[in-house]
Amino acid sequence: MDKIYDVIIVGSGPAGMFAAERLSGENLSVLVVERGDEPSLRTDMNFGIGGAGTFSDGKLNLTSKIGGDPTSFGRTDEEIEQLIQKVDDVFNSVGAEGGYSGLSDMGSMELKRKAHSAGVEFIYAKQRHIGTDVLHIIIDRFYRKLAAEKNIQFSKNDRVKDIKKKDDLFFIETEQSKYWGKYLIAAPGRAGSYWLREQVKNLGVQTSYGPIDVGIRVEFPYEIYDKIATVMYDAKFRLYTKSFDDLVRTFCTNPRGFITKEVYDEFVLVNGHAKRDHKTVNTNFALLSRVSLTNPVEDSTAYGRDIARMAMTIGGGKPIIQRLSDLLNGRRSTWGRLAKSAITPTLMDVTPGDIGMVFPHRIVRNLIEGITVLDEIISGLLSNNTFLYAPEIKFYDTNYHVTPYMETTCKNFFVAGDASGHSRGIVYAAVTGIVAAEGVLVK
Repeated sequence: MDKIYDVIIVGSGPAGMFAAERLSGENLSVLVVERGDEPSLRTDMNFGIGGAGTFSDGKLNLTSKIGGDPTSFGRTDEEIEQLIQKVDDVFNSVGAEGGYSGLSDMGSMELKRKAHSAGVEFIYAKQRHIGTDVLHIIIDRFYRKLAAEKNIQFSKNDRVKDIKKKDDLFFIETEQSKYWGKYLIAAPGRAGSYWLREQVKNLGVQTSYGPIDVGIRVEFPYEIYDKIATVMYDAKFRLYTKSFDDLVRTFCTNPRGFITKEVYDEFVLVNGHAKRDHKTVNTNFALLSRVSLTNPVEDSTAYGRDIARMAMTIGGGKPIIQRLSDLLNGRRSTWGRLAKSAITPTLMDVTPGDIGMVFPHRIVRNLIEGITVLDEIISGLLSNNTFLYAPEIKFYDTNYHVTPYMETTCKNFFVAGDASGHSRGIVYAAVTGIVAAEGVLVK
């Protein structure tokens, strides 16, 4: 038999990297298997060391209130807050500097008042913005520190094909090799969540379906958000729609940022990021409608993938862009109509079209109601100068039944990160990685 590793980690996004960091120095043999390349050589936005977060704008939500629910894996807010501080400390140790917001209550009370008067919840918390143009450098330092100084072994450009358990060992077959491990931490990220769900069906891992978020990326002149950004860089707003009482929330606001594409095997989604030193004249955020399915159809990932494929068909293989005013008036956008706005799209590799032909009526209604209400807080949002890009879909519907150490119902099999269903975003993913690593150490 080939070498048996003490721990194998599948995926090297925030969860995988922070799990490896926690396991380092414990006299264990640790192998991280990663589908993509190292940070300095990456071209794929979803796969590679650092995960999808490497190509994000590096917003760190330094609070247990954003990005997950501690009770979903048997933890308290206080425990998670302590781990979040450790995550921030690690970023500091590899050269992250400054970028904090949400440190003062000045202005927050007025913003909370406006939000409450509009029937919206404003979640105020400490944040950190590293910037897309800086984050990949920070991640590269982190990776090299793990590999060179902490003796973590990485197998890059090595896609996992199959996971099996034989007796008390895990057998990992990749496109390059075969590995054996005593403990397994699966952290393939949001892009690998569907793959992981299919893999664990024969391992006795108990899961349940949860919700997904389906929505759009909203882009508008930066001036109308600037005052809010001084209070909290990425302000979090949540509301429930009048028509269906569905949750609609803002996510990943990028002041003076860019719209980007997320390319998957079967479809293309949109996302956004912002750089530290290169600014645009536009701001963007995701506006997402929560989708929960019940009997007989519960597979929300399959539902979301169907929506994404429909968007690919209508957009001719590209994301769809539409003026808000065109959506409200029931007409598709054209390049001529887009040109009548005062701003220019930051993503041009798109197809002008009609988002109403992509999303079900209920989701379209939720998004329109959400924008209408948010205009009371972000004055000027409901205008001809607002662009909508679709689709933006967040897949984290598969919830793994786990212990407080992220161990699944399969002995010695741990999950972490966004694929686990217990985190959303860099910080919470990192926290679940630390928790899973500590679970291995306890055993």
